[in-house]
Amino acid sequence: MSRLSEIQERIDKKIANVVVFGMGYIGLPTALFYAEKGLNVTGLDTNADLVSDLKNGITHMEEEGLDSLASQNLPRIRLITSYEEIEKADVCVLCLPSPIDKEKKPVLRFLENSIAELGRRLKKGCLVLIESTVPVGTTERLATLFAEESRLKLGNDFWFAHCPERVLPGKVVAELETNHRLAGGVTSQSTKLATAFLSSVFNAELVHPTSARVSEAAKLAENSYRDVNVAFANELARICAELGIDVTEVIQLANLHPRVDILRPGIGVGGYCLPKDGWLLVQSIKDGTFVPRLITAARSVNDEMPAYVFSRVQELDLEALSLKPIVGLLGLSFKPNVSDTRNSPSVQLVHILLAAGMEVIVFDPYVERDYGAKRAESLDELLDACEVVILGVGHDMLVRDLVEKDLSQKVFIDPNNSMPDLKNRVKKYIGLSI
Repeated sequence: MSRLSEIQERIDKKIANVVVFGMGYIGLPTALFYAEKGLNVTGLDTNADLVSDLKNGITHMEEEGLDSLASQNLPRIRLITSYEEIEKADVCVLCLPSPIDKEKKPVLRFLENSIAELGRRLKKGCLVLIESTVPVGTTERLATLFAEESRLKLGNDFWFAHCPERVLPGKVVAELETNHRLAGGVTSQSTKLATAFLSSVFNAELVHPTSARVSEAAKLAENSYRDVNVAFANELARICAELGIDVTEVIQLANLHPRVDILRPGIGVGGYCLPKDGWLLVQSIKDGTFVPRLITAARSVNDEMPAYVFSRVQELDLEALSLKPIVGLLGLSFKPNVSDTRNSPSVQLVHILLAAGMEVIVFDPYVERDYGAKRAESLDELLDACEVVILGVGHDMLVRDLVEKDLSQKVFIDPNNSMPDLKNRVKKYIGLSI
């Protein structure tokens, strides 16, 4: 039996040894999902403290449905911290960071270091899947690196594919089951094998075979598309501010057209993917003659939004307020109802306010960090301390609780238009444009 036939059979019979690398926001739910589907799963993370907590059932993640999934399936996962223990792996799934640096260039060392470690240890007959979002052509280069380190032959001894995660933070558990999956092989056999593996776990109708380069580009395109559309809404908000009209009403009326669907503007774009994936797509053609303009312009528009919200705060005469001029900021995560603060525009706004010498108090029911500001222990404590309140993130519980509060003496800044009904219940309501 050939190596290809052997691993195909192990996948079909669900007896393949699967190792998931990285037990973070994507890797942990993925490993849990595989375990629930009956696979033999090992989870590897070099963070010993994280692995220790997971062994004790502590996940450190606020995700709908995750606690239930973890309570049932964490005991089924073998958790390790060393590459020394992965020699028997049949399928390696890499869910590792692929950030950008200060110059907007991709940082691929986490993937490269892991691939080098795998190449020195894995046996013949392994399938390597890259779930990380990477510039186009990266999976091919990683496959070459693996071949150099392992001295194995692509297509005979190992197979390589890009199979990106496509889930939304806050809905990761549900979308692992329902979202479409891409199986982008470096070779045709790699595509076939990756498709077989994903189809053994997910609904086969949701698995789409393609090439690695197309898979990489598709993942970058979907996030860049969303980023560009948000940027249009944000730029429209600033135009409306200059014109002295309400951007929310403009969008509502424009969207009555059957072919128009303008998104809601806000404090900015956060999270792990959207702030960087446009840059990764642009960097994919760094040696080409064409210089992309739209995607880079959209990134600039969205990156400027926290500073623009700060400019609206600056318009206030804080010294004239009846209370000590303390600014209260509600919500620190990058989106509602999650604890994830990666690239959060609210956190960026905290830094801007502090750098301007303002006293800032923050509260987020999902986030324990204060990011240099004073942290209130409750919504009431924050409201008692300040007259200017910025709703940076409209968590459901914050919106619900704010409705019950007396805000008649508050200046309420609502850059995401989360609570427009408060306009007649506060001393002054400030959105993005009015």
